[in-house]
Amino acid sequence: MTICKLCKQEKPLIKKSHIIPDFLHKELYDQKHYIKKFNAKSFRLGITRISKIPTGEYEGGMLCKECDGEKLGKYETYLGKILSNSDMPEEQKPICKKIRNGNGVEFMEIRNIDYKLLKLGLLTILWRSGISTRKTFQEVKLGPYEEKIRKMLIEENPSNDNEIELVVLSWRNDRKMATDIIGQPRLHKTNGKIYYSIIINGYIILYFLSKNSIDNKFKSFRLKEDNTLSIVNLPQGYGMEFLLNYTGALT
Repeated sequence: MTICKLCKQEKPLIKKSHIIPDFLHKELYDQKHYIKKFNAKSFRLGITRISKIPTGEYEGGMLCKECDGEKLGKYETYLGKILSNSDMPEEQKPICKKIRNGNGVEFMEIRNIDYKLLKLGLLTILWRSGISTRKTFQEVKLGPYEEKIRKMLIEENPSNDNEIELVVLSWRNDRKMATDIIGQPRLHKTNGKIYYSIIINGYIILYFLSKNSIDNKFKSFRLKEDNTLSIVNLPQGYGMEFLLNYTGALT
């Protein structure tokens, strides 16, 4: 037995823990349960062949069964319901309203979400990425935030909405863009500000870990304690450019 990275107790550790929850891959699976793997650089060169892999990335020896399946699973299940628009009890259903503000930014205002479960669900993915040794997640080096997020997860305490700020963008309104894509977590440095991003099924999750790292243009759209989130729609036709830039295919 070794030490579980979440509860820090000596327990048997499971052999297969998905870094990004397997059910979030469901739009990627074909009829034979293979994932379509997108290579942006090849796509830019006109190579449209799509390779297939049997499952999402996973790693063993990190978490005990209780932490992986129960503690983190609770957050991830709620996240999956929100991202996939699954059936939920009427009183728990998000209330959505499409809005275009005075600056021409189109976004989906979502109310009646569970701030605690959604924030911890999104942080679970970043934290799993940070503790993974797999090459796909090599850019995620959380430093002191690894322990900070671990405590938030194990104590079920998402903290306030100014403490690790989360923003969600989307290209799902663009019918020409594929949504069956999960992207490698990336570290970004813009104007002296550092943040992480992960692409999941047409959504781009932005993680601003340190105070004042969030760009002011995103401040009003972030996940808030009043159980609201505004998902910003990328302009029509911009999704592929964003994806190619994100993957480094244009550099």
